[in-house]
Amino acid sequence: MNGEKTSLTSSYKIIVLIHIPSTIRWRYDMKQAIMMTIILVILGWFWLFPRQESIEYIDQAAIPYEIIEVEIKGAVLFPGVYHFFEPITLEEAFTYAGGLLEDADQTSFNMSEVIIRDRQITVSSINVTIETPTVLVNVNTASFKELITIPGMTETRAASLIIYREQYGKFNHIDEIINVNNIGTVTLEKIKPYITLG
Repeated sequence: MNGEKTSLTSSYKIIVLIHIPSTIRWRYDMKQAIMMTIILVILGWFWLFPRQESIEYIDQAAIPYEIIEVEIKGAVLFPGVYHFFEPITLEEAFTYAGGLLEDADQTSFNMSEVIIRDRQITVSSINVTIETPTVLVNVNTASFKELITIPGMTETRAASLIIYREQYGKFNHIDEIINVNNIGTVTLEKIKPYITLG
């Protein structure tokens, strides 16, 4: 009996010693398989669902615009208040106002000066004494020689006025003279004190 016990015990010990390494190896293989599965799942997730870059949006409507208000008075064609959305030179501002008149005093201005804030500009005229004529020239009946006696009326302008008068008839209002070739707003303002319609 004792011999059989010893033999059985020895056999059990041998069986245990043989099976323990296989169990450990199986568990180790399972851990490796699980880890590889997790890694593959993570890599697959990043590959299928890549991280999108964040996009920054700029609200253009929120950008404030500074309006520069420039009031131009005096010897310009169109005096008034002008609004600009960016700095502008003095020369450009006068251009928007129709330009300077012929008798404008430009000596006090630097045309390349840049206007960056609200400003009021007054353009003075050169002091010229104009004597009021005793006899006004009737532009509806005046001859070529009579027309060229008007200050500011050149031979070309006088000829154009006569041609216009022959084509369209007499002038009903002095401002209609601006329709004549070679006579603009500046010229009309110059000759107004010397003319009449009869």
